[in-house]
Amino acid sequence: MTSSATALIPLTLLSDPVEWPAARRRNALLVGDPGAEGGWGNVADRPAVSPFMSRHVAGCLCCTRDPVAMVLAQVFQDRVTGRRPFFREVAVLVGEKDLVAIRQQLENDVLVRARYRLAP
Repeated sequence: MTSSATALIPLTLLSDPVEWPAARRRNALLVGDPGAEGGWGNVADRPAVSPFMSRHVAGCLCCTRDPVAMVLAQVFQDRVTGRRPFFREVAVLVGEKDLVAIRQQLENDVLVRARYRLAP
């Protein structure tokens, strides 16, 4: 019997796409611009953070979900419906200074936690 933890898609935050070997990239989706580093199974754009993020009242729709979480929700849906090639894991390209903030936002997003398992 498979536990729900193993059914989740592994999700890794990367500050540099070179960190992953080419063989691993073939079955992965990269969220962000890989630059010269190719070989990814698929790539999704990482949207810019809203300039209004966390500036409005609690519960405001544009302030409650991180753009990365919204992309992760969309690529999961596209994977399930066949609109995006199958991927076994996801890497999100994040600036070094944003790693902690993005990790916290993703850990606190219910939909991300239901579909993805953040790597340590």
